Formats: sequence, structure tokens, C-alpha cells
Amino acid sequence: MRTVTFSNAKVAEQVNSKFIPVWYNRGQGFHNCEKSTEQWIFTSNTECYPTKNICTFFMTPDLEVVDYVSGYYAPDVFLDILAGVQKLQAAPKSLGKVHKEISAELTKRIEELKAVGNNPKTVATGTGPLAPYGACSYEKIEHKHGVPCLSILNEAFRYRKEVHDSLADHGSVPFDTVQHKYKFGNSFTEEAPAVADAPLSKPQSPVKATVRTGKSK
Repeated sequence: MRTVTFSNAKVAEQVNSKFIPVWYNRGQGFHNCEKSTEQWIFTSNTECYPTKNICTFFMTPDLEVVDYVSGYYAPDVFLDILAGVQKLQAAPKSLGKVHKEISAELTKRIEELKAVGNNPKTVATGTGPLAPYGACSYEKIEHKHGVPCLSILNEAFRYRKEVHDSLADHGSVPFDTVQHKYKFGNSFTEEAPAVADAPLSKPQSPVKATVRTGKSK
């Protein structure tokens, strides 16, 4: 997120003008992953990698979480997320309603992806669900859309819908109750393992993962 998404000029402008950004390690023993893992994530899951490893929380001044996303999202996908959060910001007394509206919109996008299937013509012509999402790069590696991007984008929409559905009843949740317990797509983490000298987890494919509620240790 730091090297690709938060470094993007459009994302940086939105974050700095609409939010007060804070970065912190929620647990001791955080291990900065080597570049080979960052490269792997970017080249194989460019649009979305909803891992447990990192979580971006959007909160009110009194630390009520109105939305969150775990893992990595490409700049244009993250700008979509920010647009949804700004809708929530604009309706503080109707958060549940807005969550349901965003969930319904994501359902439509998932259906659009199902209708397209794995049609290479959609990717080649730059039309369909991938059209709003432009190129992005990691160091000297530039991403170009391919058929696998359709499945990865579906994972992003499906995960986000799960989160909005979970927040629809109450609108928001206290940060203290969710900072170590949030929905994620796969359990890859760089936090220190619970058992001393245990190996760190390895990256996993988000397409095969099931979104669930996990508890960070």
C-alpha cells in the first residue's frame, strides 16, 4: 500500500485533503517483507490482495470505524473505496442506509463480472468492468490488464460487499473492538508469530480464499 497506492498522486491528494492519515503497527515484532514478496503481490494480484497483513480503517474523530479494507488495493480500486467512504462522511446519521446502498452497487458490479466471464475481448478492447481501472506500477514493473484481473477484481468487490454488509446494522463499530478482529481474505501476515522462532506465513492466492472474520495475534 505504501509503495504503490498511498504513493499515487491522486490517492495522496484525496487522503491528505479528506482525512487525517495515521500509520502504526498494531502488534510488536512486525517484519518488513522483502521486495520479492511485494513484487509477487503486485505481479500476481495487482487489483486486489485482501490479506490480513494490513488493514486500513476509516474512523470518525471519536474513533468509530465507519469502513475498513484489509490488504492491498491498486490506486484506482482504492479511489473507489475512498468515494464510498466520502458518501458515509456525508451522511453520519444514515450510515446503515449508505452501507446497504454501497453493498447493492457492489452486487451489481459482481453480476457484471459474472456476465463477462473470462472473455479476453473485454480485456483487449479495454471495455467492461476493467475500463475504469488504469495502469499502475511498482518500481520499474508496469501492470497491464489480463484475463486474471477479472477474477481478482471480483475478489475486491466481494470482499468489500462482505464488509459493508457486516456494518449495515449498526453503521459503525468502535475501533477497539475491530482493530484486531476484522474480515480478511487470506491469512498472510508479517506480524511476529505467536510461537517463538515459528516461520512467518507465506503469500496466498486471494482467489482461493474465503472472506472470514479473523483475530490478529
